[in-house]
Amino acid sequence: MLKLGLKGAYQPEQLYDRLKYKPDIIELHLLDDDLFGDKRYQLESTISMLLSQGYEVFLHHPSKYRGRFLNIIHEQQEDYLYYHLSSQILAEICSAHSIRCVIHPHYIKSETTIIHKENTLKMVREMEKILTYGRDVFLWENSIYGLFTAENPRWYEDFIKPLNLPLVYDISHAFISFKGDNQLLLKQMERLDPSIHYFHVVDSEGKTHDGLPLGAGRIQWEPIIPFLLNRPYIYEIALKDQADATEMVESHLYLCARNHPNVVED
Repeated sequence: MLKLGLKGAYQPEQLYDRLKYKPDIIELHLLDDDLFGDKRYQLESTISMLLSQGYEVFLHHPSKYRGRFLNIIHEQQEDYLYYHLSSQILAEICSAHSIRCVIHPHYIKSETTIIHKENTLKMVREMEKILTYGRDVFLWENSIYGLFTAENPRWYEDFIKPLNLPLVYDISHAFISFKGDNQLLLKQMERLDPSIHYFHVVDSEGKTHDGLPLGAGRIQWEPIIPFLLNRPYIYEIALKDQADATEMVESHLYLCARNHPNVVED
């Protein structure tokens, strides 16, 4: 049976909107100041409340620091220090509540994400440091371009296998890495299946990071459904309004209809 997984911030406006749909899984996307002082207390209280009510909870490492996308091998010392400090704090929070956290080695194209041996060695060293904070805490998510992506033909050999990394497989990111090739997408999912612990489910045209509702892009979902039946996942749609999860819920109904083709959608 397909589960409903929703993503949002833990602030009341977004959280209450998600909870009205009674999801099975909630992923809380964090901002750079959510891990300190009163905000950390509020975050941990929210986690405790959700767990007590039976929700499966995941956190998402902040994607930016002071407006700049994070990168595990940052050239700016301040960003580098924040990446590690925030990872240490998240490891503490996740260990205390027995939950897990999604983390990106990188988001956007940069000199440090160009695919070559020197950058690979640097990233492996930094990942090893993060793993010392909590090996069983972090789930590593693929981006679109660069080292830690489906675009890199040695992604598995250089990172996933030697470091035994549990993955968050973002289906649309991989689809874009493969330039919209559904066969390459499915082939890689089959190969990485033992390493995938969690999915981000979102459609795409396969050209840019468009974050489309399911059915609005070119991903063929029927062959993917079996992968989703035995693992947690959330819908990660680019919402028109962050306080309204309608497009995520509609994507779930679309997927359920593909899983049970005799069911007529409303």
